[in-house]
Amino acid sequence: MSYKITLSDGTIIDNLELNGNNFVSRTPLTAANFAGKLAHVTIEGPEDGYGLVGEHGPMMLAENRVQGWPDGYYFVLLDIPPAELERRQTRGDIEYIAMMTGVELEEAE
Repeated sequence: MSYKITLSDGTIIDNLELNGNNFVSRTPLTAANFAGKLAHVTIEGPEDGYGLVGEHGPMMLAENRVQGWPDGYYFVLLDIPPAELERRQTRGDIEYIAMMTGVELEEAE
């Protein structure tokens, strides 16, 4: 039984297998296939034990093996943890305030 992923822009990636929490595609997928399309993700298929099947809020492409393995090309999508979402929102707020007030922010090393 295979899995189907629908990205937030309507892109459908189907005929996927699951190996652990890695999706396996017969066709190569690059980070560009997912860029800007992970705000809302729907994953359909048999229950997996990893909580992947269902509706997801923002996700991130955590791993993408574009070189391929004998059984296909592996990628991993993970839900973005609430603490990371909060950190990103706070950083965006700070950058906006800095831009509006003409303050130059230093980049952390």
